[in-house]
Amino acid sequence: MRINRIWFDRPGVRWGRAIVIAAVATIGVALWIADERGLWDEAPTIAADTVGASAPAASAASSRPLSTVAVVASSQTLLRSPAEASATATELRVCGLGSVPIGADGPDLAARRLRAERTRPVMARWLEALQASAEPRGKAAALVLTPVLAAPPSAMPRAACGADADCAPSPSVTGVLAWAAQRERLAELAAASRDPGVLGMAMQACATGSPPAEGSACQRLAAEDWIAADPAHAEPWFRMAEQEQEQTEAELADEAFRRALALPFGRLAEQSLLGAALATQPADAGVQEKLQMGEALATLRSGWREPGGSAVSAHCTSAQLKLPGRRELCQQLAEHLVLRGATLQDVASGRAVGRRLGWYPERMAAAGKDLEAAARLATGFSGAEAHDCPAAQRQIDYYAALAAQGELAAVRRFAATLPKP
Repeated sequence: MRINRIWFDRPGVRWGRAIVIAAVATIGVALWIADERGLWDEAPTIAADTVGASAPAASAASSRPLSTVAVVASSQTLLRSPAEASATATELRVCGLGSVPIGADGPDLAARRLRAERTRPVMARWLEALQASAEPRGKAAALVLTPVLAAPPSAMPRAACGADADCAPSPSVTGVLAWAAQRERLAELAAASRDPGVLGMAMQACATGSPPAEGSACQRLAAEDWIAADPAHAEPWFRMAEQEQEQTEAELADEAFRRALALPFGRLAEQSLLGAALATQPADAGVQEKLQMGEALATLRSGWREPGGSAVSAHCTSAQLKLPGRRELCQQLAEHLVLRGATLQDVASGRAVGRRLGWYPERMAAAGKDLEAAARLATGFSGAEAHDCPAAQRQIDYYAALAAQGELAAVRRFAATLPKP
């Protein structure tokens, strides 16, 4: 017998017709199910129904079974784009602290409030260790950190101005108030200790805010004292130039500027502040405590006046550039700030003077690269994605680099790891 049929091909059965009938029936059933589930409704109707249902869904969630709430939440999430889902998120996960509701002022302040509350015991002991320090730098750091850590959380100052703006980084109001409030006590501590780092902090503080009162401890501090304590760096000479400007001694100011041009920026005040905090860090300080201290120190740094930028800006106004010999000196000062400065404020001030000098657009763009990099870096340190553990650790690493290498070096190092704009 010749086998010419497959095993299910029974004689007398019209299989082709049966298969077609079965396929038509299956399609019909599928179309009926789709119609019952509303898949053929118009898209605008679905969107309207979803939006309209979202408000009562939240209030009724507690009365629904858990599975129903999960299904509704999942379906609403699928109907939103990732950007919309992030914008409408109501909770934020913070590394080591759990979840926190996001208020109208955004995720960053929500995270800072939670961190300030949870880290308060460790931060109190950190301040106590600074106050009890045998080193005057520890006591000086405690003076200015106390009001910053006691202040309500606020938005961090911008790391730099916009790409087209010639201005210094936006100062922190909290930082300015802390320096101004403690400057007399800092000046007294500096006069008693003669420590170069404390003297640098006191000189920075005394230049912040309104002019010091007659006979105050700040007024008794002279730039000559700072130069004697720290003769190898540019900052004391910039302060001397500023002091001579205040007394309208233009030739003496020019001489002080020339002395500053021959010296590197020392960052002694900044290093003293950061070093004192690091030396007294409690053993049980975790990620959030380190981040809290890092942001407090950044607030203080953004609150003081850099002597270089402020002195050069006042000496190199458009009117001053017309004076004999002033244009050449200001050209050197602007280059010194941009190429050898230690802070973003130095670079911004040098760039502003460069614009007055008529630097070409290409040169202005090159001088602004650090400011643009800092702005991009600051963007990565804010927002809903900036508070998980990897992001928190990156920010701590940045603060550590800032303490060890200075602001510009830290910005260049970390900005190099960012995607190209």
